[in-house]
Amino acid sequence: MKIHILSFGNPEVSGKATGTDLLLLSEAAKKLGHQVEVIFDRECQLRFTSRRPEILVKGKKTKIDVLLVRANFLREDVEFKCDVIKQFQMAGVRVINKRVAVLRAKNKLRTMQILSKKGLPIPKTYFIRSAEYLERVIKDIGSFPVILKTISGSHGSGVSIIESQRGLKSLLDLLVNSQRSTPLMIQEYIREASGKDMRVFIVGSRIVGAMERLATKKGEFRSNFHLGGRVRVAEMTEAEKRAAFAAVRACGLQIAGVDILRTKKGPKILEVNCNPGLEGITQATGRDIAAEIIKYAVKKGKH
Repeated sequence: MKIHILSFGNPEVSGKATGTDLLLLSEAAKKLGHQVEVIFDRECQLRFTSRRPEILVKGKKTKIDVLLVRANFLREDVEFKCDVIKQFQMAGVRVINKRVAVLRAKNKLRTMQILSKKGLPIPKTYFIRSAEYLERVIKDIGSFPVILKTISGSHGSGVSIIESQRGLKSLLDLLVNSQRSTPLMIQEYIREASGKDMRVFIVGSRIVGAMERLATKKGEFRSNFHLGGRVRVAEMTEAEKRAAFAAVRACGLQIAGVDILRTKKGPKILEVNCNPGLEGITQATGRDIAAEIIKYAVKKGKH
């Protein structure tokens, strides 16, 4: 089977699937007797007639059995990029992950709304646009330090730890004065986590891998693999498994990475990622995670 992958990268840089994740997926497909063809969003044209919406790739109609979406973009133009995904769906293509699910996961505010409404365990979190009520926010969260995040970001970018109210207010004033159009996220700091979290990788109805990530640089609290964090295989509790599956179902994702903190009160869901990287989880678990994705895509394509 030929599996198509929709990427939002630059075809001039990664047109031959040289990106790490695309390369891992291509190699896994080849080993399993399948082919991979990468489609870049800028190569797509959205066509509308009185019959039905269509999508052309490089000006041509393309037969697609199944489309794997690698949503490797941040918040900029997220609506239009998700509408490209929707166009494939409307044209009758089997898509993994779908537009609505990607939209939910790409917006931290929307993700928190969904997880909170479902009653899932999350750290105490605020989204604010002004420093005016900062004292009340910090009082409710508990104490410093707190975590400050931008509403979009990946690989640990846009995440800071703030040690005092003076420092937080100064930073908020600076960001507000710069006329930011998006709110900022303030979250409680889980002391017992100590620079560690867990990434759970889910494909369909299965957990195909789980790794613990540990910050290794002095003074670094972020454990992301792309920031030099160390990774190792994680043994999960039943509560952690339930939380991970519930988060993925709530967002409607088929393939996802769920970031979880281990706390004294049980697991807390930090984030649900619709474009989880493959390199770290593959290294930590020793499993061919890309092959698990390809097998799932083939199953959906044949359905």
